[in-house]
Amino acid sequence: MTQIRFSVGENSLKRLDYLSSVSVYELFPDSFMKKFTKHKNFTDFFEAIGCDLTSQTDLAKLQESDTFDPMIRSCSEFESWQDMFQTAYQKLLDES
Repeated sequence: MTQIRFSVGENSLKRLDYLSSVSVYELFPDSFMKKFTKHKNFTDFFEAIGCDLTSQTDLAKLQESDTFDPMIRSCSEFESWQDMFQTAYQKLLDES
C-alpha cells in the first residue's frame, strides 16, 4: 500500500489554499487514475464501479454507503476511498 505523508513547510498555506479549490478532475488526473486504478480517467473509474457522479452531494452519499470502499478495493490499489483521496491529495501537494 502506498504510504501517505503530509508535508508542512514554507509554502504550506499557499498550497492548501490552492488545493481547497481544485476539482475532482484536478485531484484525480488521468495519470493518477492510470497508475493506481484499472481505468484511464476519473469518469471511467466511477462508471465502472456503477456510480453516477453529477454533484458533490452524489459523492457525499457514496462515501456513506457500505459498498463504496469494497468497490474502490476491487478497481484500484487502495483499501478505501479515504486512502485514495489522501494519496491523490498528497501527490497534488507534492507537485504544487
